[in-house]
Amino acid sequence: MTISKSIGLRVVAITAVASSLVACGGGHHLAEYPFTNRTLAVVYIAPPAPELLTSYYDLGNSQNPLEAVVRGAADIAREREGRRAKARLDSAAARIDIPTVLAQRTLQRASRYLGTRPTTDENQADYLMEVRMERFGINAKADEATYLFTFAEAVLIDRRTGREIWNVNVHGRDRLTPYVQSSSPIPGSVIAAGTLGSVRVGDFQNALNELMDYSSTLITNELRAALRDVRN
Repeated sequence: MTISKSIGLRVVAITAVASSLVACGGGHHLAEYPFTNRTLAVVYIAPPAPELLTSYYDLGNSQNPLEAVVRGAADIAREREGRRAKARLDSAAARIDIPTVLAQRTLQRASRYLGTRPTTDENQADYLMEVRMERFGINAKADEATYLFTFAEAVLIDRRTGREIWNVNVHGRDRLTPYVQSSSPIPGSVIAAGTLGSVRVGDFQNALNELMDYSSTLITNELRAALRDVRN
């Protein structure tokens, strides 16, 4: 499934392309539970620090000595810019209340589809949706572009019994730098590294907010589809 949308990264003036992979658990029990006028709370399990994924340069991949030198220099530049970008991403992540952003957006959407009443009191709610953000960060491995990525899992639970009612695994990705295609022997990572260097902390902050919203939408859209199958 591929979804395209535009996000506001004004400084670098780019178009974001979001793609996702969604995997649902084997079967669910949504049809067995009443949700109308029951309460739902979202429990967010925070991720580790943002990751930086880069590929170290390999001069052995090229048969042309000059191209090997250029490619090696390009990969070194990408590594350097990637590490600088990670520091800015860390700063951006520190400015965002990721648990609150993701929990609020997921709670409102999930409650709308289930027919439950949203609550922030997880100890009194009838149902809990546990959202675990397993990984997120920068993927600067590809020559043609750099991406923000996230891996998340959501589980709907009957709070009183602890029974798992429904679950979904989500992989979300937002393109951060322009896609580059070129027949030139100079690799695209030169451009990717240069573009990554222009992304400021505020841009990363905007992108992470969009990525959290995107992850919430993916999770709740899958819930809505599962409920539609049950109710139709």
